[in-house]
Amino acid sequence: MPTYTVLGATGKTGGALLDLLLKAPGTHINAYVRSKAKLLKQSPGLEKEKSVKIFEGSLSNIPLIASTLKPAVDAVFCALGINENIPGTRLAQDTASSVVAALCHIRSQELNFEPPKLIFLSSASLNPAMCEKESAAGLAIVGRAMSHLYADLRFAEENLRLHQSWLDVTFVQPGGLTEDVQQGHKLSVQKISPFVSYLDLAAGMIEVAESGSYKWMGVSVVATGKNVRFEPNAPPQILRGLVWHFAPWLYWTCRFLKIVS
Repeated sequence: MPTYTVLGATGKTGGALLDLLLKAPGTHINAYVRSKAKLLKQSPGLEKEKSVKIFEGSLSNIPLIASTLKPAVDAVFCALGINENIPGTRLAQDTASSVVAALCHIRSQELNFEPPKLIFLSSASLNPAMCEKESAAGLAIVGRAMSHLYADLRFAEENLRLHQSWLDVTFVQPGGLTEDVQQGHKLSVQKISPFVSYLDLAAGMIEVAESGSYKWMGVSVVATGKNVRFEPNAPPQILRGLVWHFAPWLYWTCRFLKIVS
């Protein structure tokens, strides 16, 4: 009976992971969230699920994060992420640092501790091999529209790779994400889908965890369905992202004025 930890269980990816893992018989889930109330609002019956333990805390609560990683957790889904190009964002870096710190804490106390596999949500845009066939102009636009987010992911990956001697990490690098039904997926280290649903992304992440493969590799989740929904929020996100890229000060001005959250 596998046990998985989901960091960021109230997000779209984390929520999709919970949905699929709850359908897998015998699976135990440690759900780590910043707000338990928000999680229960999204999934009202979750607290009654005997297979689920809910942990409420911030990314800075290393002892609490460590408690979700033992005993004998098979994999950790680092599913925290944002879809906006927020200047100075550190979410991915903080996630990586906190998980490593928690694992180091356990390792210092348990000499025979075997760390779980880490499934880290990233982006295909960070993997040149996956984007070889993509439009150079399109990549340039998206690269700038998500520049702060991608910088955060790059630093997080660099930090994790400092621990290659004892950790097992896979970077799941999808293309665009969309809210759609589960249509089927396959894993690839060579190509991407323009869009893949959060449910198919979650299914791909679970497949990576179960496979035991892709150690220190980037792998994409490719949609196999023919009618994957175009994400209508993508164009305005790209437009806002370009503004925050070229004028990051404007983001903070808008936030101060409560125009953006």
